[in-house]
Amino acid sequence: MNSNITLRQLRAFLAVMEQASFTKAAAVLNMTQSALTNSVKNLELELGLRLFDRTTRHVEPTAHGRQFATVARRFTEDLERGMDDLRAHVDRQQGLVVVGATATMITSVLIPAIKEMAARYPGIRVRIIEVLTAEAVERVRAGDMDMAFTTLALPDADFDATPVMRDAFHLVCPPAHPLARHEGPLAWDVFNDHPAVGMSGESGIRGILKEHAAGQLAVSLLSYEVSSVWGLVRMVRDGLGIAAVPGLVAQAMASEGIPGFRLTPPIHRTVSLITRAGRSPTPAAGTLVSAALAQLRNVQSDGIEIPVTEEQLSARGFSAG
Repeated sequence: MNSNITLRQLRAFLAVMEQASFTKAAAVLNMTQSALTNSVKNLELELGLRLFDRTTRHVEPTAHGRQFATVARRFTEDLERGMDDLRAHVDRQQGLVVVGATATMITSVLIPAIKEMAARYPGIRVRIIEVLTAEAVERVRAGDMDMAFTTLALPDADFDATPVMRDAFHLVCPPAHPLARHEGPLAWDVFNDHPAVGMSGESGIRGILKEHAAGQLAVSLLSYEVSSVWGLVRMVRDGLGIAAVPGLVAQAMASEGIPGFRLTPPIHRTVSLITRAGRSPTPAAGTLVSAALAQLRNVQSDGIEIPVTEEQLSARGFSAG
């Protein structure tokens, strides 16, 4: 970044982007409008680019402005995290953690963890991003996320990964479905006899199933596909088909009145905590991970195993202190 560009200019620019108004942005930053306008103009001069198209009533970012916003936002957030985490070393009262996870990991683990953590550390801020496996990997690689809870198919030199949960696949079916009265595990060939629904090709769930001959039966002839777990919940609940889902998802579906059954032979999904290789976690991140581990213990049940220990996480620098 140009050494003449200041943090004040970046904050002024981002405020105008968010507020779509110089007047509102100045009020948010507690600056005079003329000072904010000068900051943005000086930034444009340093960049040699026009960042906004302005009229007397309207402010619209240019294509260059929208592109630069990504860079500016990442830079200011990285700096903010760095400053917050320096203070957190002294007193764990502040910090920003950006974490990616699947929908069920968010609702079943991370949100309860945040609730518990907030009572003791109200100054720690958490930004949760719902992502599928491929996006989680790329966003951690790019530095957009501090960490992610996701499946990781193969070892990768770019990441440090620790398995934190292992769950077995279940068959879930509509409450009025004939299989709902079944008792005990079901064989995978049941998918040959009933219409099935499932996650789309970008999903890590589907990728795991396709790696196994038995699992392929559950995804080879899907009647309907959806990219979100909660869309899948609605499809199953509304009678559109049966589905194969990991144990944590089946547990969440059970709370919606959707019956589930272990599938045999068992196929497992492993969820890992991933971070960029060689990057030390912040104290705030350590606090969140410790709280998440406690919640993982709460969801542990038949078909959901928690293989990670506090000692393993501490060895990676995740310590609540």
